[in-house]
Parts: sequence; structure tokens; C-alpha cells
Amino acid sequence: MRGRQEGTKGVCGITHKSPIAIDPHSGMFFFPTTSPNNPTCAWIAHSHIARIHPLDKGRTVIEFKTGQEIIVAVSHGSMMNQIQRTAQFRYKLTERLHYKRNSDHEQVAEPFI
Repeated sequence: MRGRQEGTKGVCGITHKSPIAIDPHSGMFFFPTTSPNNPTCAWIAHSHIARIHPLDKGRTVIEFKTGQEIIVAVSHGSMMNQIQRTAQFRYKLTERLHYKRNSDHEQVAEPFI
């Protein structure tokens, strides 16, 4: 996990409550609800979220694409921030991987003279 967190830091500078890429090629990105050191921390799959809405002060309902819902003891603003940071990380990492993949294929060796 530390290696994934360091990767996130290198890609977009996020250092606290860092989202991580489990498998970027299949879109598996997760983010923590609180500090990963907190025993109540849950990891949420970014692509499985349908919507979130505030429940009350300090709690948020996360609705998944399956229709299931969970309540987390995290403010709506903090959850929105985590979702947006994960989206930014996904975009930047995907662009980096796409660029690397294309540049690897476009390299042509110089002919011998």
C-alpha cells in the first residue's frame, strides 16, 4: 500500500488520505474515507459510486451502482473532496500510462548507414 501511496504522490502530489490504483488498466481506483491508520477507515471503489448525499452533520450516504447504500461517518464535503481527488488522480495516471504506451510503440530504430 505504501508503494501505491507514493505513486499517487508522484503523479499528482496527494500526500494525505491518498487514493490508490489497484489496477489502472481495468479502472480499479480506491480512496479511503479517513486516514488509513484509523481503524474505522473504509476503502471505497471510485467507479462503483452512483451518488452521495449528506445525511446529517458529519455523515454521508454513499449509494453504489448496485443500489446498495452505506452510511459513513464523514462529512459530505470531505467525501466530495475524496471523490474529486480520486478522479483527478485517475485522469492524470491514465494520461501518463496512455502517453507511455503510445511512445513505446512509436519508437523507431535508426537504420545503419
